Amino acid sequence: MTDLSQIKTLAVIACAGAYPRLVIEGAKRAGVRVVGIGAKGAVNREEIEPLCDVYREFRAGEMDIPLRWLQDEGVHHIMLAGQIKPSVIYTLRPDAEARRLLRELDRRNAHSLFTALCNYLRDGGIEVLPGTTFMEANMPQEGYAVGPELTEAELADARYGLDIARRIAQLDIGQSVVVDAGRVLAVESYKGTNECIEAGGHRGRGVTLCKVTKAGHDMRFDIPCLGMGTLLHCLHAGVKRVVFEAGKTILFDREQVEALCEEYGISLLALPAPATGEEPEITEHLEDDAAHARALAREMESMQVGCCAVVCDGVVLAVDDSDGVEKCIRRAAAYMARLRLARFIGWVAALLTGRADPPPAPMTLACTRPLTPAESRAARRARIRVSER
Repeated sequence: MTDLSQIKTLAVIACAGAYPRLVIEGAKRAGVRVVGIGAKGAVNREEIEPLCDVYREFRAGEMDIPLRWLQDEGVHHIMLAGQIKPSVIYTLRPDAEARRLLRELDRRNAHSLFTALCNYLRDGGIEVLPGTTFMEANMPQEGYAVGPELTEAELADARYGLDIARRIAQLDIGQSVVVDAGRVLAVESYKGTNECIEAGGHRGRGVTLCKVTKAGHDMRFDIPCLGMGTLLHCLHAGVKRVVFEAGKTILFDREQVEALCEEYGISLLALPAPATGEEPEITEHLEDDAAHARALAREMESMQVGCCAVVCDGVVLAVDDSDGVEKCIRRAAAYMARLRLARFIGWVAALLTGRADPPPAPMTLACTRPLTPAESRAARRARIRVSER
């Protein structure tokens, strides 16, 4: 473990949200010089740049020039802070060094991309610190509770939700689920936490949001976070209980969040994550998207959550839940509609610059049961390739 007292200069890759500001403020309180790297199109430059001793912006996909700049600034430690839109996976404009690393990856999902980035920085003499560094005061421990006390039935529901969320996270699908009375209403995937909340809320009664990390989670990136944005979505969607993993979740805007929970009767509770078995991670070293989707569909069925999954370029776009397969197909189609033009433009640009990138991959769906005629029509309209069981 790194001795934080020995860190004299810290680089922070700043993306969206309050997270980068809190990290930088924590580092400055510890007397650390901060070198800020703003992610173009994501960072709030007006907020972040004044907090840094040195600041510069780069676009996603640049690696060689930023590394040399960090080395020139005497940086040996770095943190990744803030939210990057999942669409970045599909719209990267990689430089030559990034293209070299991408060619070595079996799958291009968020975990594999960030792991490759961390390894690249390490090889350049820069250690990537856990995303919780300088954030301990913002991470509630077991026993933290705000708002109405949960009944035994509600507590049992929360524990069930945490267990399902942990298993979902193990599959690199997402970190959150919405549950009610022992039933999964919505699963986070490409849609993110806020859309998961919207999909699982509005059910006519209060439901529970559960958020965790995966077992053995790499704490250098993708740290679970909660803040006013999440709680406002919960308020509007009718989510009455928010349960998160104690000691591994960053809580932003604590005073405002607690005041909102007290005023509107939302329970906010930190619980330990349930233990999980040593199950293999099925998303590693799969042959293709079809094998990935089939494996996920089987796992979803084994958890009695759903029966299908849609995958594209190693990224889980959607899995079905209580809304059914057709809704899963429509969600995946909606996400891809936002990305199709950008993916095509990126491919054409690659061809014009002499890169031999493959054309954009289609979406692939797998289901553990035969699709109904309506589901098959929905898949064809969405241009989703259906994998045979």
